[in-house]
Amino acid sequence: MKSSRIILAGIAGTTIFTLFSYLATALLDEDFKQPKFLGKLIYRADNDLNKEEAAFTGWISHYLIGIGFAAAYNQLISLTGMKPTIKNGIAAGAVTAVPAMLTWYTTLDLHPAPPKDKEPSYFMELFFGHILFGAGCFWVLGRRKSRNNNQKTILKQCL
Repeated sequence: MKSSRIILAGIAGTTIFTLFSYLATALLDEDFKQPKFLGKLIYRADNDLNKEEAAFTGWISHYLIGIGFAAAYNQLISLTGMKPTIKNGIAAGAVTAVPAMLTWYTTLDLHPAPPKDKEPSYFMELFFGHILFGAGCFWVLGRRKSRNNNQKTILKQCL
């Protein structure tokens, strides 16, 4: 699969996750905004960056991590023959949410000045956000693959 498809899946999945985080923030009156949170972590750990630079780095990091997960999902699909369906994306998102939550837990534990406590609500939001992320990534990976297969079929019919 072309890297542009993987990048698109990562961007789409990360955007869906981010929108969910902003919606959860608005509805639950608790800050779940991962890019903002990453920026705060970076700012509090690195005195060389000002707040704006750290915030920008948080956003870039958030999307690069999403693209990395999309690449891993693509490998999973390629190596196992798993179909890139929304249902499988939900399952993959749920499974990969666990190491993501453990990573956040460890980061908050080791960080010298974490901007957030290890609240159960934050980890629940991460879990459901990763499910949506997985569904979005798999949907894009599946759509892109189906589109290419349809184009090849049409081309064969024309020849």
